[in-house]
Amino acid sequence: MNKNTKLILAGLFLLFIIIRLPGLGLPYHQDEWKAVLAAASMEDAGLLFAHPPLMQMLFVGGRALFGEDSFRLVPLIFSVLSLVMLYLVVRRRFSSATALWSVFLATICFYNIWASLMIDVDGAVLPFLFLVAVYCYDRYISAENHHQLKWLVSLSVALLIGCLLKLSFILVVDALLFDYLISRWREGKWRGLARVISAGLGFGLIYVALLYLIQWLYPAFSISFMLGHANQFTEDLGRNYTQILIQVIKSVFYLSPLFLLLLWSSRRFFQKTRLFWIYLVFGLFFFLILFDFSRGALDKYLMFAIIPISILAANVITENVYLFRNLNRQKFVLISLASLLVAGALLALNFFPQNILSLYPKTAWFGVVFGGHWNFLNPFTGGSGPIGFYISFLFIAVSFAISFLAIIVGRFSKPFRPVALIIVLVICLAYNLVLAEELFIGQINGGAPTVLVSAVQFIATKPEIKKVITYNDIGNHELSRLGKYAGRFYVAPQFEEGHKKFFAAQKDSAQFLVVDLPHLNPESFYGIFFSKCRVLFQDASGQVKAYLYSC
Repeated sequence: MNKNTKLILAGLFLLFIIIRLPGLGLPYHQDEWKAVLAAASMEDAGLLFAHPPLMQMLFVGGRALFGEDSFRLVPLIFSVLSLVMLYLVVRRRFSSATALWSVFLATICFYNIWASLMIDVDGAVLPFLFLVAVYCYDRYISAENHHQLKWLVSLSVALLIGCLLKLSFILVVDALLFDYLISRWREGKWRGLARVISAGLGFGLIYVALLYLIQWLYPAFSISFMLGHANQFTEDLGRNYTQILIQVIKSVFYLSPLFLLLLWSSRRFFQKTRLFWIYLVFGLFFFLILFDFSRGALDKYLMFAIIPISILAANVITENVYLFRNLNRQKFVLISLASLLVAGALLALNFFPQNILSLYPKTAWFGVVFGGHWNFLNPFTGGSGPIGFYISFLFIAVSFAISFLAIIVGRFSKPFRPVALIIVLVICLAYNLVLAEELFIGQINGGAPTVLVSAVQFIATKPEIKKVITYNDIGNHELSRLGKYAGRFYVAPQFEEGHKKFFAAQKDSAQFLVVDLPHLNPESFYGIFFSKCRVLFQDASGQVKAYLYSC
């Protein structure tokens, strides 16, 4: 590694950390708070974590090490380690230039910014182990006979640790076995197939034996509890295709237009990056088709795609860098300035007058989009965070439209590709930073953490307020600390009948905290119910409003 590469890499690592630092203080949201709370002891963790045992141990150890309030350091540390492994894997497989580009894309991608701070294993821990497994796999493939055993053992350990953290890590095992089968197919079809089958069976036997051994040594873990949780995604309870579509669209928005660069892929490109395509295809089949995750936090599970897409997009960039030789310095400066002007115009769209849509009915969102009325704020929330923020849909749509147009023109006109690449990279940089700023600060459309803090401060000063029920479980951690958390409510249609009875039973005995993001439909049961309540407190940060109701 030469001096310039070291300086660039150090700068990227510094940028990676600086971008994410404001997010360390984000309030815990929904399942995040439950996880931190349950991590107080092994016994409590065993009651909540319906996953393989290492997840429980990781959370309990993380809380013991960093405390209840600084738990976001755990995913951040693993995310930094992932960045190290990303550079090592890509440099070994491709080149230092491709490795630097992949690190840059992973650094600025909003999906990865959120993933590196989310209190779960999907966004930071599993990607780290995926990269470790790929590195060991590559070393095993290229090693001499007397060194292969060392790397095979290292690979097996990495895969076992991943599967002992979460069952979905089996995707990595399957992808590597399938890639190995393809690579050895020419040596003998049946020999390669026999190796793969025996390796898979051997791995499965060792894994099951380890589960039973851990359950015997660590009674807080229950295999039946883990399998019961996994089986809920195989039950035929009616797949919610609208929810799946919405979560996939949300994940695409989180990825930013960067993934559109994959449209420049060639046949040779597919062959060179085969493993990462296999992993992507297997993962999408697993989460969208094979099992029903429409009732889960699908946008969280789809984080598996961040690293392979960063690697694939980085390869596309380095494959086309040679075209920049046709640009002299003057043209490069002019194109860059023009791209900055385009990005500036896109940023300005965030400050246009915007409408705010209610969360339900969700079909109304599609009606507005297909009707061409794009000047509305799109809410982003998740089951495991973030707390929620607004982004102009007009900004999102136009950013994708311009990037897509540039990519398509570049697809059929190689001389235009350097121009297209500069345009897309500048737009994506602006796009991702806007999403990160709105999540962390909310300077444009308002910040939910700001109004939550003021609401909690008000509740803390009022001893007569004993019980608070909160919308979308916002502020669960802060209200629990005050000893005033009395539950939560969601506005999904399937809960409405139950909530009518629940709300009636709480009359004059509890207050309701509504941080109105996503916006409640004023014509729904909830909107009508709260319109008849007394407002004890209200605050606003931009378009995000908070109310404390006494009903």
